[in-house]
Amino acid sequence: MLNRSDVLSELDAERLRAVEAREHFAFQLLRVQRHREEHQLFGDFLSMAARSRIRGALRPQDRILPVGDNTFALILPNLRDSGHALLAANRLVRAFREPLLVGDRLQQALPTIGIAMFPEHGDAAEPLCRAAEQAFAQALTSRDRYQLFQPDSVRVEPPYVDLREAIINNRLEVFLQPLWDIGSGRVIGAESLARWHSDVHGAISPTDFELLAEQTGLIESLTRWSVNTTLRHAAAARARGQRLRFAINLSPRVFHEPGLVEQFRNAVAIWDVPATDIVLEVTESSVMEDPSLSAIVLGQLRDHGFGISIDDFGIGYSSFAYLKRFPATELKIDQEFVLDIGGNARSARLVHSMIDLAHHLDLVAVAEGVEDEATLARLRDMGCDLAQGFLFGRPQPAAEFLSLLPMLR
Repeated sequence: MLNRSDVLSELDAERLRAVEAREHFAFQLLRVQRHREEHQLFGDFLSMAARSRIRGALRPQDRILPVGDNTFALILPNLRDSGHALLAANRLVRAFREPLLVGDRLQQALPTIGIAMFPEHGDAAEPLCRAAEQAFAQALTSRDRYQLFQPDSVRVEPPYVDLREAIINNRLEVFLQPLWDIGSGRVIGAESLARWHSDVHGAISPTDFELLAEQTGLIESLTRWSVNTTLRHAAAARARGQRLRFAINLSPRVFHEPGLVEQFRNAVAIWDVPATDIVLEVTESSVMEDPSLSAIVLGQLRDHGFGISIDDFGIGYSSFAYLKRFPATELKIDQEFVLDIGGNARSARLVHSMIDLAHHLDLVAVAEGVEDEATLARLRDMGCDLAQGFLFGRPQPAAEFLSLLPMLR
């Protein structure tokens, strides 16, 4: 598997050869994604099957560079023009119309291809690579599944390859936001939040890069990074005698990844952190994308001791049938209701009802968006269990949070 520097070196070598031979060449970024229904097979077997299919659709002189996550960088030398590059991309897409033989099963997969030409779209390795990244981002919404770089188009931020490299090279950071126990009046844990400050693009909104991860199939890698990094901090806290619970946001897109439950079990075992110290947060609207699979995976995680939190409760599909189906251990009441319980009687009654509902179902009630003492007092009177918000602290780097923990409210 090659990293970005390796790919740039290969591109630079091809550039020198093409300049000397006065030729054009294409650089293509191709990623193979499974159909959502096909969630039983993955990993190296899929990657090997995809590479074999790609090789069969290319010429002998075309080069395939594996760059991870079922993603390949392709160098197609000596092409007459971009029209031939598009023909090659079309041939690759058609090659995947037939299912892949992965292990002993057939699995349908879809390729997405971004295309850049030398020297038209970049006369050096770096700009050529970025052109292919932008074309790839555009191809995600293309009916044809492939896209030639358009110099005048709006750049899609953040670039796919930059995010992939940030995950691989641990350039993201975990921030922690305090979780307050209303009854005891102390911090008992934190929510883990991924943050990314790119050297090239500056601070990237979590909403933007998490959405990009879901769209491009990087969400599995991002989740593994988030889980292991959070557990590393949890283990460090335990080593200092701080027993905390950590909440990790979980995208239901990863539920299609086989072996997910085992990955979580292995991770807590490796870091020697009890599963009961980890709460996995899912939003109620997102799990309804595939409620059957979500219920199965969350049930298995719950059986192994992990807590399950329904985040942003009250703004999605709230219903008794929904709560009966999912193995939740806590309800996290959305801040939209909590923020104005001091001045809006209807919001106050709704929040009180949600707290009562949680308790009737033997769930922990957590209130988001607590920003002042008056709101905290109202929640205490309502019997709310836990609270989170700027009153107790903003998200901060994990190491800083843990070092200041004895001094937090």
